[in-house]
Amino acid sequence: MHQLRAFAFLRWRLLLNGVRGSSRRDTVEQISRILAVLAPVAIVVFSLGSVLALSVGGFLAGEALASNAPASEVAALVIRVVLAVQLIVVVFMPLGVGSQSGTKYARLLLLPIHRRVLHLVEVASGVADPWIFVVLPGLGLVVVGLLAGGDVSAVVIMTVAGLGLAAVLLSLSALVSFLAAWLMRDRRRAEWLTLLFVGSLSLAALLPQAHSINAAREQRAAKAAGETQPMTVARVEAWLPGWTRVLPSEMYGRALVASTLTQQSGTAVAWTAAIWGQAVLVYLLSGVVHRRLLHAGDGQARRRGVVRWRGLPCLPLVGSVVSAVAFAQSRTAVRSVRGRLAVLLPGPMTALIALVLNRAPEEAAWIAEIPRNGHLVFGAGLIFAIYALQAFTMNQFASDRAGLTLQWLLPISARALVAGKALGTFGLFCVGGTLTLIATLLSTGGSAAILWIAAAVGGAATFVTLAPLAAVMSALLPVRADMSKTGSGGNPHGAAMLVSTVGVLVAAVPPGLIVLLGPRTSDAATLAAAIVWLLLVAAVAWPLLLLGARMTTARRENLYLTK
Repeated sequence: MHQLRAFAFLRWRLLLNGVRGSSRRDTVEQISRILAVLAPVAIVVFSLGSVLALSVGGFLAGEALASNAPASEVAALVIRVVLAVQLIVVVFMPLGVGSQSGTKYARLLLLPIHRRVLHLVEVASGVADPWIFVVLPGLGLVVVGLLAGGDVSAVVIMTVAGLGLAAVLLSLSALVSFLAAWLMRDRRRAEWLTLLFVGSLSLAALLPQAHSINAAREQRAAKAAGETQPMTVARVEAWLPGWTRVLPSEMYGRALVASTLTQQSGTAVAWTAAIWGQAVLVYLLSGVVHRRLLHAGDGQARRRGVVRWRGLPCLPLVGSVVSAVAFAQSRTAVRSVRGRLAVLLPGPMTALIALVLNRAPEEAAWIAEIPRNGHLVFGAGLIFAIYALQAFTMNQFASDRAGLTLQWLLPISARALVAGKALGTFGLFCVGGTLTLIATLLSTGGSAAILWIAAAVGGAATFVTLAPLAAVMSALLPVRADMSKTGSGGNPHGAAMLVSTVGVLVAAVPPGLIVLLGPRTSDAATLAAAIVWLLLVAAVAWPLLLLGARMTTARRENLYLTK
C-alpha cells in the first residue's frame, strides 16, 4: 500500500508544480496554468451528474431484480448495455492519454521498486481514471439494491462478480495503454498505426447507427404485420452473436440474470469464475507488455544524409518571407499525425454522415432530403474541417516547439510570422476542403454548381473570421504540444478550445444563412452575397491580425518557455 500512497503523493505534487510554475512565469502564464488545471476539474464536476445517475440507476435496477418487479427484464438489459458502452470507453480512452502514471518510465526505473510491484501500482492507479471510476459506484449500488430487495445469495455472487469486473476493466485499460505506448515507440510505425486506427474507428463509428435504422424498419414492418413480441432477456441473448459471451460486460450480465431472474446459482457462479479467470489472464498479458515496454528503446531514429536546399515558390501578393513561413507551417503540419488526420479525416466522415442520412426512417423523411442538397453537406464538412485544425490554429506558435525558436533567429517580423501562420493553416484547410468536396460529391445528390462554390466561399469566410482570434489565443494561452499524438498531448489550451468551439459556431452563422436561404432568390445572388461577406470579413480581419502580431511580440518570452 505504501507504493500506492507514494504514487498518489507524486501525482499531487506534479499537479501543484504544474499550477505554481516558476518565477519566470508572468501573470498571464499563471492564469493559463490555472485554467489548464480547472478545465479537467470542471469536466469532472459536470460528470458528477452522470455518476449520480448511474449510481441511482444501479440501485433501482438491483432492487427491481431482487424483488422480481415487472421492470426487472428491462433493468437487466439496461445494465448490460451500459456496461458494454463502458467497455468500449475503457478500451479506446487509454489510446489517447497514454500510461496511467503520466511519469517517464526512465525515472520510474530509478526508484527502488520491483518490476512486478511497479506493474501492480500502474494497474491499480487506473482507479483514478474517470472512465474507470464512473462505473464503480454503479456496480456497488447494484449490490446494495439487491440487498435492499432481500436476495442475499445474489448479493454474495454479484459482489464477487462486480469485483472481478472492476479487475478486468483495470487490467484491460492498463493492457491497452501499455500496448499503445510500446507500439508508439517507433515514430514511423506510430504514425501509420494512428492513421489506420482513427480511420477504422471513423468508419466503424456510424455502423451502429445504420444497424439501428435497419432494426427500426424491421420492427415497424413486424408491427404492421402483427408479429411484435415483447423484448426479453432470452430474445436478446438469442439474437446476440456467440462471440459476445467472452465480453466481460456480457459475463457480468449473464451472471446477474442467472442469480436473480432465473435463480440458477450454479450458472451464476460459473460466469463469476469466468470473469475472474479473464481478469487474471488480462492482468498477466498486461504484465508481459509492461516488461517489453520497460526494456524497449526510445525508438527515435536519426536520419542521416546530405541536406539539399530546395527553393520554395513565392505566393502572390504576400512576399517571400510570408510565403516561407506559410510553407513551413503547412509542411510541418502535414508531416505530423495530427496534421494528416486534420486533412484526411473530414472528407470520409462527411461522406459517411451523408450515407447514414440517406437511410433515415420514413417518419423523418426531411432528414433524407439533406443529402440531396449536397452543397449543404459540403458546408457542414468545411465546418468540421475547421474544428479538425484546432490543434494548429489555436496553438500555432507553441505547436512548433523548437521550430519557433529557429524562426525567430531569422529576420522574420512578428507581422510576417502571424500572416504566414494564418496563410499556412488556410492552405491546410483548402486541402482538407478539397478532399471533403470530392467525398461529398461522391456521396450526395446534385445541386447547382454555383451553390457548391458559394458553400466553399462561405467556409473560407468562416476560417478568415477566426484567423485573428486564433492568433490572439495562441499568443495568450500557449501550451506545449506533441503533434505526433492524437490524445490530449497534442491539444491546445482548454480555454482556447472552448473559445474556438463557440467562435466557429458564431462565425458560421452569417455564411450559413446566406447559403441556406440564398436559393430562395437566385443562385447567382447567393454566390454574390457569399463573396461580399468574404471580402468584408477579410477587410476587418487584417487589422485584427496585426493586433495579434503585436501581442505575439509582447508574449515572446513566454512562447520561448513552451517549446
